Amino acid sequence: MNENRILLQLNSYIDYKHSLGFKLQQEESVLRNFVKFTLIKNYDGPITKEIVFSWISSGNQSDKTMGRKLEVIRPFSRYVTVFDNEAELICGQVYKNVRDRPVPYIYSEDEIVQLMDNCNKLYSPDGIRAKTTAVVIGLLWSTGLRPSEPINLTIDDIDLNNNVLHVRETKFSKERYVPFDYSVAKKLSEYKSWIEQKLGVLRLDRPFFYTTNGKPLTKRSLAYAFKLIRDCLDANPIGYPYVRLYDFRHTMACNTIRHWMEQGIDINANLYILSTYMGHVKPEDTYWYLSATLETLELSCTKYEEMFGGNSYEI
Repeated sequence: MNENRILLQLNSYIDYKHSLGFKLQQEESVLRNFVKFTLIKNYDGPITKEIVFSWISSGNQSDKTMGRKLEVIRPFSRYVTVFDNEAELICGQVYKNVRDRPVPYIYSEDEIVQLMDNCNKLYSPDGIRAKTTAVVIGLLWSTGLRPSEPINLTIDDIDLNNNVLHVRETKFSKERYVPFDYSVAKKLSEYKSWIEQKLGVLRLDRPFFYTTNGKPLTKRSLAYAFKLIRDCLDANPIGYPYVRLYDFRHTMACNTIRHWMEQGIDINANLYILSTYMGHVKPEDTYWYLSATLETLELSCTKYEEMFGGNSYEI
């Protein structure tokens, strides 16, 4: 079967959501997977709880994965039931909260150096993959960019004279300018010169980062390279089995708060600066990235004692 009722409804739903400005990239991929499941089953009926949960529970998946699939199906089913009287509305929270916040892993500076050094062990016949992965890890750690953002940077987006990145069309279709330290500028400048020795002088609209054989770096190739080197750390994250690229973003946010505390800067009054830097719509979104690390807790206790007296060793 090449086409069925649900496929036609999905195409209509996607067109409708796109007309409203929604990108639905991840959601569309999940819904297409659902349609593929129904086509393989030669199912040409309406959306029902039976077919939906049959798809969700197929394969060996975690509760969180199944919960996210259900979360994507819900709005689609609401749309379909408006036009299809036989369709069933999919609702309810069957699985645990899929939006539970995993405890982020906060990298130490030594661990960042260890990861970057371990990039030299990657299979990299022309050296580009190893070099690029190390530089991108350093960039993620120092700027808190989303893992997908360095991939989309062009030569023109990185102003090495003024030490500013131009991040375009990122989450929520926003763009922002991200200043960076002179030490980051030095590494990026060295990388650009090194790549041009390998690939020749590049046009301003060409990608800044590359991998083996001069291919532009992709999100998938970066994720796979990181997967190969991450086990060099003796890390024990809470709630998931390995450290993640996204943990660099959490680390940058936590380090910024710690530095502000050390310098006596009013965190609440300046949080909007960090929020803008990270590309958030509102400061509340930034709190997602803040964790009570041992360093910040120790600083907080010290400041409390300085203000109100007491001894941290008192029982």
